Amino acid sequence: MSLSKLESLPNEILIDIIEKYINGVDLLRAFSFQLNQRFDLLITRCQRLRFDFIQCHKDDFRFCMGLLPAYIDKIEELSISEQDTPGQVYAFLSFFPSFALFKHLRRLYFHFNDENLDWNSVENALYSLPETTIDTLSIKGSLKENRCLLGNTIAHIFGLKSLKRFSLLSDFDRMYWNNLAKISSNIEHLTISGINCKFQDLQYIFQCASRLKYLDIEIAGRGVSFLNEKETRPKKNIVVMLTLRTLVLYFADNSLVTMDMLTEYLNSMPILKYLEIKAHSELLDANAWKMFLEISLPSLTHFTLRTTSSRVEEIGLHNMLSSFQSSYWISKQNFNLMITEHERWNYVGFGIGETKYHFRHEFDWPMIWCWTAPNRTINNDLIIRKEWEYDLRRKTKFLFQVTADTMTVWLDEAAFEEPYWRTLETCTEP
Repeated sequence: MSLSKLESLPNEILIDIIEKYINGVDLLRAFSFQLNQRFDLLITRCQRLRFDFIQCHKDDFRFCMGLLPAYIDKIEELSISEQDTPGQVYAFLSFFPSFALFKHLRRLYFHFNDENLDWNSVENALYSLPETTIDTLSIKGSLKENRCLLGNTIAHIFGLKSLKRFSLLSDFDRMYWNNLAKISSNIEHLTISGINCKFQDLQYIFQCASRLKYLDIEIAGRGVSFLNEKETRPKKNIVVMLTLRTLVLYFADNSLVTMDMLTEYLNSMPILKYLEIKAHSELLDANAWKMFLEISLPSLTHFTLRTTSSRVEEIGLHNMLSSFQSSYWISKQNFNLMITEHERWNYVGFGIGETKYHFRHEFDWPMIWCWTAPNRTINNDLIIRKEWEYDLRRKTKFLFQVTADTMTVWLDEAAFEEPYWRTLETCTEP
């Protein structure tokens, strides 16, 4: 929309657009002090602003830092990141060392790398969060030297009374989850990735965050115990999760978790509606899942058991699909097995420049093939696959799975050019 068209809108609509849809960086760069008194006044009248500095050009960042104090009491959402902009977090914290300065901050996206800043400044900023009214927090941190310290900070963050949504992605393996047992959390939506979390550690998360409605977490495989930590912990009563509706669990390929261990936890979730398990071989028994689901989780409406072709090599791909082709699975709409094969990326960890490319696990790699079961077509035969593969603008892939009367499309990214749509129409002509 051109400036002339914007100016034709009533002030009330313009304020609503600015508050809900316009990045404050673009707003200040385009309109602030540009000899347009009307827009200067509108910006002043706005009560809610958001500033997204992710991939922000250095000149724009410096420009905004000079003007930000005038709007600091209006900022509800703030995003600062090292992604393609090394040094941005350090520069931001040099101007604003405490998030308590942002009196109305509700949502914070804080992505940093400790190689480019003083850890004390990060720690002080995070410890200032209790002085805010923040309800949504995303932390993505690449750490080399301060992993233990971040673990203590994370435990502190769980106790923020206003925090409802928390996403934590990092690359450290020294988190003592038992510290959460002494904390009461109001978090309702929780995502944890890249941090060592054993299956038994779920009890501490449940004990701390008993109000969870959504949980997406990676469960680590077998490994070396930390100093003074035993391989097995005393068994405790599992907290009943009375509000948990969505659960996504990823298990490492070498996980030792058995079906009995998993179902013990699932039985503590009486209103669970959506369950997704990214499973290792021990959790791929169709009959065991059938017997469990027939008597448990009465509210469950969606169940997806995911695995990869490499994880079922010993069982056999065809045998795995066939085991989920019984009348029980066919009758259970939205209960599915999905086996995928992915393009392996030669990539380890993430740093400053690779923040946006960090993949949580192999399920996030670009997909090459996909098989699903059961097949709910009339003849109940296993799905017949027809697959075409193209390179798109971002080197991503999509594939089609065609049966007698249906077609399913899996996409990695929406980056289609017109020729691909014409190809799709040709491929699907009757």
